[in-house]
Amino acid sequence: MNGQHNHIPHPRETSARTNVLFGTYFKIAETDFCRCLEIQAIDKSSLEESEIYELEKQAKDFAIKAIVFAAMSVESAINDYAGKHLGDKYYQQHLASLDLISKWVIIPRLVCERSLDKSGAAYNALKTLVSARNRLVHNKSEEINIIDVHVFMKKQEKILDDFERDFNSSLKALYLLSMEMDFVVGQMQNPLGTLDSAFNPSVEVPELAKELFKNCKDTVLKKYS
Repeated sequence: MNGQHNHIPHPRETSARTNVLFGTYFKIAETDFCRCLEIQAIDKSSLEESEIYELEKQAKDFAIKAIVFAAMSVESAINDYAGKHLGDKYYQQHLASLDLISKWVIIPRLVCERSLDKSGAAYNALKTLVSARNRLVHNKSEEINIIDVHVFMKKQEKILDDFERDFNSSLKALYLLSMEMDFVVGQMQNPLGTLDSAFNPSVEVPELAKELFKNCKDTVLKKYS
């Protein structure tokens, strides 16, 4: 992310692969993250309750998509990286059953003897993203005691707070992971694709994501300065 080429030797410098979707998932997550922010920023003070309800529903839908597609992007990216450098057959036989977090730690180490810093911001954001995805994909309802209003309200507040945290961490995880992988495996072999405009001129950060992008960039550059 500093415009300097980080060349890390890899088994294969180039490859031709099909059904590569992590970039598509990345863009969906980024777009819907910003759409959610747009709705959240609307002044609702003069709106009817039904209008507020509809906007909140739309915002939640966009937030869910941002979380799920962000997780899909990081999983698709690391699977593609493993298949490219270790071979699809080897990956399927020995690595496909690993949990997603372990894949991001183990696979780069197998490929180029380098890995994510497990004490760093990118790793922690990845853990939050995976937990958020799991809560949505493996959603379970539960019984509530509506007689005790105080307990009910506290539980609802926690659910909303957790969801807001999960949403805020979704695009953050994508940005941090991509930015840190520039230093771990190099821009040209970055599983998620580099966001360094010096190596990817097509990078275009949405206006509503620019502050988050800058904060993530500052975090990673400080770590690797």
